[in-house]
Amino acid sequence: MKRLIQIATTLSVAFLLQSVSPAFARDVDVDSTAGEIDVYLNPGEPTQVEFPSVIAGGHKRKDSTLVLDKKDSSLVVFANQKITTNGEAFIVRLEDGRSYSIRAKRATKDSPRDDFLNINDNRGSIVLPAKEEDPAYKEKQFEYAPPSKISGLMREMVLVAEFGKSSIAGYRRSEKYKGQLVLDDGAMRAEIDSIFIGPDLWGYVINAENLLDQTQKINPATFRLDGTRAVSASTFEMAPRPLNVEQQIASKDKAKIYIVTRAR
Repeated sequence: MKRLIQIATTLSVAFLLQSVSPAFARDVDVDSTAGEIDVYLNPGEPTQVEFPSVIAGGHKRKDSTLVLDKKDSSLVVFANQKITTNGEAFIVRLEDGRSYSIRAKRATKDSPRDDFLNINDNRGSIVLPAKEEDPAYKEKQFEYAPPSKISGLMREMVLVAEFGKSSIAGYRRSEKYKGQLVLDDGAMRAEIDSIFIGPDLWGYVINAENLLDQTQKINPATFRLDGTRAVSASTFEMAPRPLNVEQQIASKDKAKIYIVTRAR
């Protein structure tokens, strides 16, 4: 009986992937300044999200209101009745190294349910070309790049800073310099949140805040340190500083900056 249920579920998902018509698709163009991608759901109804290449995996919170079912480059998203208009964020990572922060929200009259969401991303693969030195010891096989790799450490820092993961394997977390200013030029304020210290790589998490009354884009070059291998951010465009409580709660004027450097 269990086997029959599994087969029926698989066939149902396959049918959903084939039956959602691109005629009702909403296209989203992604570039280096893109933040979260919103997708609008009705509880119990499937929405298909199509990514530019094969999905490797992702992360959602333990008490999630969502059920995610992936096949190749397609992701079918279901929400239960607890989904809200503020939504729930989750991460999707592709085999070519690209990643996306998706926020699933309850559909409204002004923002109706997405039948089919097509993500267009012209950035191309971000997997670094063969210059990442292999560690001197043999590693287990991972679904994602391990933390000893640049892309793996970047992913782990996002999970710690934004999704509450407690630690990163092989790294010591230091908060000795927590709160120390690294930038305060009247336009942006940035301070250290935490540092992850490993044998070959170090990772920095920086809290940035927009001090202007207008939208401000983050220049990754501003945060390059000696030996920097990669810079990423939760968003590269911060909203103007908040004028009311609602905007303060939304925190769109803030961003997390992630920096990976060679070990010092």
